[in-house]
Amino acid sequence: MTKPSRVRSCFLGSIALAAWGALVLAAPGAPGAEAQAGPTAAQSRMLARVFPSIVRIEAIRLLPFDGHLTKSWSAGSGVIISAAGYVLTNCHVTEDVDSFRCYLYDGQHVDARRVGQDPLTDLAVLQLDLSQLKKGSGPLPVAVFGDSDRLGAGDRVFALGSPGFVEQSVTQGIVSNPSLVLPERTIGKMILRGENVGLLVRWILHDASIFGGNSGGPLVNERGEVIGVNELGVFNLGGAIPSNLAQSVARQLIAGGRVVRGWSGLTVQPRLESEASEAGVVVSDVEAGSPAAKAGVMPGDVVLACNGVAIEGAQEKAITHFYRLETAAAPGSAFTLDYVRRGQRGSVVLTLAAREPAQSDDVEVPEWGAVVRDLTPSVVREELLPDSTGVIIMNIRPGGPSGQSEPELRRGDVVINVDGKPVTDVAGLRRITGAFFPDSETALTHPTVVTFRRDGSTLQAAIDLRNTNPHHIAPSVLKAWLGVDSQPLTPKLNKRLGINSEDGGARITRVYAGTDADKAGLKVGDVLLSLDGIAITERRAEDREVLERLVRQYRAGSTSAVHLWREGAFIDVPVTFEVQPRPAAEMPLWEDEKLEFEVRELAFDDRTRLQLAPGAKGVLVSTTTPAGWAELAGLHGDDLVISAGGAAVTSVDDLKRSRAEAVKSGKPWWVLQVERRGQDLFIEINLSHLKK
Repeated sequence: MTKPSRVRSCFLGSIALAAWGALVLAAPGAPGAEAQAGPTAAQSRMLARVFPSIVRIEAIRLLPFDGHLTKSWSAGSGVIISAAGYVLTNCHVTEDVDSFRCYLYDGQHVDARRVGQDPLTDLAVLQLDLSQLKKGSGPLPVAVFGDSDRLGAGDRVFALGSPGFVEQSVTQGIVSNPSLVLPERTIGKMILRGENVGLLVRWILHDASIFGGNSGGPLVNERGEVIGVNELGVFNLGGAIPSNLAQSVARQLIAGGRVVRGWSGLTVQPRLESEASEAGVVVSDVEAGSPAAKAGVMPGDVVLACNGVAIEGAQEKAITHFYRLETAAAPGSAFTLDYVRRGQRGSVVLTLAAREPAQSDDVEVPEWGAVVRDLTPSVVREELLPDSTGVIIMNIRPGGPSGQSEPELRRGDVVINVDGKPVTDVAGLRRITGAFFPDSETALTHPTVVTFRRDGSTLQAAIDLRNTNPHHIAPSVLKAWLGVDSQPLTPKLNKRLGINSEDGGARITRVYAGTDADKAGLKVGDVLLSLDGIAITERRAEDREVLERLVRQYRAGSTSAVHLWREGAFIDVPVTFEVQPRPAAEMPLWEDEKLEFEVRELAFDDRTRLQLAPGAKGVLVSTTTPAGWAELAGLHGDDLVISAGGAAVTSVDDLKRSRAEAVKSGKPWWVLQVERRGQDLFIEINLSHLKK
């Protein structure tokens, strides 16, 4: 089974997030709900108050695949909770995101930054860039919170948001359960960035339909107060995070960018069914060196109360209550546990430590062809590592440096040393690697030895790091060439044309304008039978290269007597062979590794294959990285870039110069004009991520 530390997110059973992105997870709906005649006057007034505070969030998500971070569009919803531009949404909307654009109710759109996110409650806060609002825009509409503790089953609620990249919408329903705890045995866990969201959240279960893209949108009551943040679906119902919890988390994220919680080092589980009493929770594990371990708490102890508050409920509700009490206490504070051990009651006071994040961010290291992460205490525990120094490899490109090392590096390996230099974290690995490649414009390879941990052993591998993909261009010796395309003269075609050539021949299908073949008067439909008396023996489809091989035996500039058939007559035409055009593989090229595309100058074959106008100028996009920045912007292979930043592009150097000037000027967008299948269009590539 894949360990949680290596899983970005996992939603088991019938749970689905209401996010919308490259990987769409189905959200609940209520297609059988009774049709309503329309909103009442009170509901219309309520919606008029709360609708303007809804925000549609579009984001670029980075996910590891094949040794690099792929880019894809994703979407969610949010609600403005402060005149300063703070927007409350879900963590699963903001995680792994590079940049945000928020669309407001009045049609304006502005960029936003992530203030903080809290995987344990699946909540996050963005802040709108208010400087991008139009002059004269009034104050932002701000939603009002209600008291989620006052909700009861049967209360009417409204789910607002922006499903599927569209404008704001609303659905209505009733509360089914105001304090749902997911049963782990039948539904499963909801894991987000290594955290079990169900440890703290008791969801508001309701039947107001929510769809992909509704994540982060508010659940409101009939007074228009936000009483929940829509997050997931359970079977055919929706689940929302209670507003009282959301307010508390949002305040801490705005104040410090993270939520600070206490940690005892205990893992607990429900009371065993074989025991008579159901009160409390059983300690299943005590982290070595943790506050609980230092205080003498042992596996098997039954915790009855925390700081004098009795553990409520049974099964998952009891577990949730314990962790809510633990995490509500501040690090450094005293935490009293009342417990039972082998039938004897006891009490112990421990000093809580700070709860650390379970998972760090993915970071791409192109020179390694890998995506890595910093180690967290959670990963160290789960991987049974001796300490927290090093970086863990999460994803590798098989054909990249890490995938071709000896022995091959793997997912889960922990790099601790490179070239004799200790690696403590991702920043250190990037610093060491960067020193090997001081000139980013020059393609270099750096052989080195990496020391890494794997399954309790310490191994070494030889690896050739490189700062760019190798482009081996070996100039070929240019041979003689005849400027035509042709097809073999098959027996049936030979007979039906009435040529009756025993050796076959080559029927011309295209004559390239301006070539010596064109000047010699060769035409489409001519059947070439011999060169200087040597038969052109093309009878089958696989013989199509016979003419080309014969021509290559001549010197460029020499003349041959070509015997051919034309419109029922046999004639001889003198033809001069010219130098073969330079092949596409030898044209000057440039790979923009940051924006993830490659261009080269036009070759003769490109012009003919794409049927470009004779005077067409520009550089050809040869490849774009799948799910890369350029592809995300809409750039395609075989696009002809004819201008960049408003200046004409006639060579690879022109494009490189334009790119450098755009970055130097601090422009957020780089505009390319391209020709695609005979039509011109403009492509905007976002440069903001290059500054990060």
